[in-house]
Amino acid sequence: MARRLAVALVLLMVLQTTSASMGFEASSETADEVIEQEKNDEHSNPYEDEIIPWVDPSLVESTNGKTYQSRVTVITRSLQNLEFWQLENGALEEQAPPSPGEALVQQETTDGVIDHRTFWVSSDLVHKIPGVEGVIAVIDAQKSPQPYSIEPLGESPVMEPNTVKTGEIHGATEAWQSGYSGEGLIVAVADTGVDFAHPDLNGTQARVTFHDSPYKGWPLMLDHNSMYNWMVHGEAYPARSTWYADTSTIDADNNSDGLLDISGFNVSGINMSLSGEYHLGEHPDSTLRSRQGGDVPILVVDDMESGKYLTVYADLDRDGDFGDEVPMRPGEETSGLDTNGDGLWDVSGGLVYWVSDGILGVPYGNTYAARHGYSDRIAGPGNLTLFMLESGNHGTLCASAISAQGVVSDGKVLGMAPNATISAIGNHYSGGHSLDAWRFIAEGYDGHIDTPDQPHIGSFSFGYSSVDEAGADHYSLYLDWLTRFYNNNTSYAVAIGNGGHGFGTTKSPGASNGVFSVGAFSSRSSGTWGQIAPWSNRGPNALGRMDP
Repeated sequence: MARRLAVALVLLMVLQTTSASMGFEASSETADEVIEQEKNDEHSNPYEDEIIPWVDPSLVESTNGKTYQSRVTVITRSLQNLEFWQLENGALEEQAPPSPGEALVQQETTDGVIDHRTFWVSSDLVHKIPGVEGVIAVIDAQKSPQPYSIEPLGESPVMEPNTVKTGEIHGATEAWQSGYSGEGLIVAVADTGVDFAHPDLNGTQARVTFHDSPYKGWPLMLDHNSMYNWMVHGEAYPARSTWYADTSTIDADNNSDGLLDISGFNVSGINMSLSGEYHLGEHPDSTLRSRQGGDVPILVVDDMESGKYLTVYADLDRDGDFGDEVPMRPGEETSGLDTNGDGLWDVSGGLVYWVSDGILGVPYGNTYAARHGYSDRIAGPGNLTLFMLESGNHGTLCASAISAQGVVSDGKVLGMAPNATISAIGNHYSGGHSLDAWRFIAEGYDGHIDTPDQPHIGSFSFGYSSVDEAGADHYSLYLDWLTRFYNNNTSYAVAIGNGGHGFGTTKSPGASNGVFSVGAFSSRSSGTWGQIAPWSNRGPNALGRMDP
């Protein structure tokens, strides 16, 4: 609990600083001032000079004398040179051919800006990658980030809802009284996912408002594990365990009796399909299936414009009748089930953040595909439905610390920035790579930093405990470059770890120079208010910056 409150406080500090600025310039200037005070040159790009490419030591150790497939992430100045090398050496990942109704659209590999690519390669070729022109670093992509535990010192004391007064404990009420409540800001939480159907978070989901975006009106979310499996294998749930649902099965009500002809589902209580074709699938949430005792059918309907599928129903009570379910569509993307009649959802149907239209790829898909050497996979209209779910509880806890709305428990739980909205980067520990999440926060759906469709702040409660020289490692340097040079309007608040006290114990990427490094300290209700908690890691980082 103490750590959650500490993370929330630092986020509030970031939100206050950013809210008070024009165009968020103050946020980046504040970071630069900190760096300048610590005698780091704020104009020094960590990747601007010619350097000897760095190779992750774990790759050298694991590939020594052995031959097998290694998964690497390469940071480079030239994706084109890297792709040419991949083609020459058979290291360009092959995509499954398109299924009926799908298309693969080739994407042009960008060049001229620092970027990264993750791919599988034979271990006996890893040592050749640093020789490719433009390569900066070769990272072991099978080294997964570890989420920092919420209670590092064992079981926490029993906490009743009426004891949770984060706003008062950490001074948020004072910021609110001054007009700083997170209004207009988007915070991206990269974690286990977020349950936006939770009564305290329903309505806090960030949406694309940029008028030129083809995804305008849809929530701003990312699931890079599901995206990888879709791009490469062309599979969604139930063929593969992802949060993308295959809704390509088509049914109809040709005799207009309110029952679908093949499946027998009751659709008499919903708006009819204007094309006459109803799309069916299964809900990808394993927690929901376990709780409800089996597969949960979902229905996708074009009830506003023929052939344009925007409305999704989940048969949460599994009674075969979609008429008693809450529709999910742009502007009202969540659903749930009230089992005790108190007016609050007890069973979550998650959040839908996009349905395929047969024209566009999944949001951020074209940028992701070009970055990693794939063609963008385009699903047919209504054939693919994207969900944001929760694989544990940590992501939802972090999102609640930011913008919980005070609905449950008589309003006792209120986030530190209740008017901020949340962009979830979910399923984070199931696959993909952290660098894709960091890049998405800086770019948004269209992959461009100069359009207003990206989050303003990224929040990470994870790190790489096995990475040495934290702060000088290439996870930290890449994140530093992203926030200080690539898009200095985006800030990152990153946990430094719960490994305990000790000089120089801060972990990557929380040790990065360009981020707000988040430690933990005692609550205002204790006699040690403001002092760092004994289980929190400490600085300095490998470059001498005094982190918390």
